[in-house]
Amino acid sequence: AVVSTQSTGRTVVRAQVGANIQTFLLDLGFKLDYEVVMKGKRYKTKQIETTIYKVQKVPKQGDVSSTTDISSQSLVEMTMQVHNLTDPSISELLSLAETLKPIVKLEKYDPNRTTAK
Repeated sequence: AVVSTQSTGRTVVRAQVGANIQTFLLDLGFKLDYEVVMKGKRYKTKQIETTIYKVQKVPKQGDVSSTTDISSQSLVEMTMQVHNLTDPSISELLSLAETLKPIVKLEKYDPNRTTAK
């Protein structure tokens, strides 16, 4: 049986940082030019990384000290790195998604789908 699964590929850069990440990025020459931030927790098993976060509005550009929730709902993102779509570890991710079905509204993310009208 052939299983067709859509996936999103993206480059991930990981770095250990302390509590002063904002100062560190400013020192590197980055500027704070965003309207929202994601605040939450990240959990990692052997291969699956689960992120649970809320999207918060930044009231004044660059001031992340007084953010407010945009919604009372949290977002859950589950990711894993595999070399091909026939990797047997994908079943572990699908099993975790089945476990979460009763408490989480599951939607597949399609980066090619646009919501603009």
